[in-house]
Amino acid sequence: MSQKISVTPSVLQWTLDDAYRGPGHLIRRLQQIAVGIFIDEFKSIDITPVQYMALVAVRDRPGLEQQAIADLIAIDRSSAGRVFQFLEDRGFVQRVTPKNNRRTKQAFVTPAGTRLLNGCSKLIRKAEERILKVLNAQEQKQFMQLLVKLVDINNTQSRAPLRIDGPSKGKRNSAAPPADALVVIDGRGRLKGRGL
Repeated sequence: MSQKISVTPSVLQWTLDDAYRGPGHLIRRLQQIAVGIFIDEFKSIDITPVQYMALVAVRDRPGLEQQAIADLIAIDRSSAGRVFQFLEDRGFVQRVTPKNNRRTKQAFVTPAGTRLLNGCSKLIRKAEERILKVLNAQEQKQFMQLLVKLVDINNTQSRAPLRIDGPSKGKRNSAAPPADALVVIDGRGRLKGRGL
């Protein structure tokens, strides 16, 4: 005599309802929303979030080569090539071949790139605030702590893991910035210390 087992459909088969409640789908949707908000805030500027982040990285780490910048912002080699080509074509970065190593090119922000970044700091802050504005200050802090934790723990699962040079340890394969650079929410509930 066979025993009948009662199992709900979602255990046997992953459904669209399961997807709508699943972390992968929700994270992808939040990324779409974040990009949409970025594009809305930057509507008068022809730049994507990844291109903007690369420009920030070049400004903050002048003279690094393209792959080192790609490691700092967690993008793959082919994406980095397209991003740098865009930034160079628009006159925002200049790639220079050093005399002592002809096989590499160092990246530097141009005056036009500096002007763009200086003019966009309020826009990026506003975009970040819009992403989180539906959460109260405590929820924002908790969400950001959990988000950093999830990304940090799962960093090596990415096809382009984030690699940050530590001050004295060489390469850190971690998404979390040093403890003193962690997310802070100011008294008005605004996010400080992280870019899109």
